[in-house]
Amino acid sequence: MITVVDVCRSLRVEPTPDLTWPVGAIVRERWERIHGSLPPKALRTKTAGGGSHCFAVYPEDWKPEIESVIRQFQTIATRQGELPL
Repeated sequence: MITVVDVCRSLRVEPTPDLTWPVGAIVRERWERIHGSLPPKALRTKTAGGGSHCFAVYPEDWKPEIESVIRQFQTIATRQGELPL
């Protein structure tokens, strides 16, 4: 079973909360729409270490789906760019 963080790391994308939270929400909603229930969860080490946390886990065959959402989100973030302060 894989997580959004696992897929980020396999793509060599930094799994920051600004990325993993919205991507996780989209993937979770897709899973729920297809399966009629939330994805299973597993207790895993926190991304930054120091403790554990329940993460949604997906079968390996969901990796392309998760990769697609990560790439879409990165494209949107790149288009938005940085706003001057």
